[in-house]
Amino acid sequence: MKISRLILGVVLSVGFASCNNDDSIVEEEPQVKSYELASLQWKLKSTDGQSIIEKKVPEFYFRNDSDTIMPVVIEPLKNLNGSSKFNFNDSLAFAELNYAEAEVSIPKELSLLSERYRQLGGGINAPLKLEESSFPFSRYHKDSTGLNKNSQMTSNYTIFLRKNTASFLATFREMDTGGIFELEGTWTGLFFNNLEEKSVISEIE
Repeated sequence: MKISRLILGVVLSVGFASCNNDDSIVEEEPQVKSYELASLQWKLKSTDGQSIIEKKVPEFYFRNDSDTIMPVVIEPLKNLNGSSKFNFNDSLAFAELNYAEAEVSIPKELSLLSERYRQLGGGINAPLKLEESSFPFSRYHKDSTGLNKNSQMTSNYTIFLRKNTASFLATFREMDTGGIFELEGTWTGLFFNNLEEKSVISEIE
């Protein structure tokens, strides 16, 4: 009987010790690396360049049924913006990068770039991110006139946008170790170039 109790005591002691050992083993979670943007460089490849695209603005219509001159003000560029879109060759790697979003200079004038990478400073800034971002046009346009009594007017505007395409190299620095991580891609930006306007005034019959 004493032998049985002794064996049982040994088994319970071993089991309790095993439980304690299991509780002491804690798996360490992998540390997430944090990065900062070290530099962004630009260049022109043979597939990059510039083109002009047209954008029709919805027609403006004014009607004056009164006996006095009606003031008319048209702002065709109102609520219209330029855009910036970064397309990374490895978009998944960038999406998984623990990086604090930064504003960068984008090339409004492609004449500043060449076949070799170089950095830009000043000018128009846009966030370095996967989603398309917008910025206000550098040009403001307003047409003012007076519409005679018993008259109507239609105005049509065509906006011409400059579409710039360039290649970029984004260099990220790991915050703790200083390790370097690089990603390349293609960027596309839309900028205001010029506009054309055609208005027709006629009497109300």
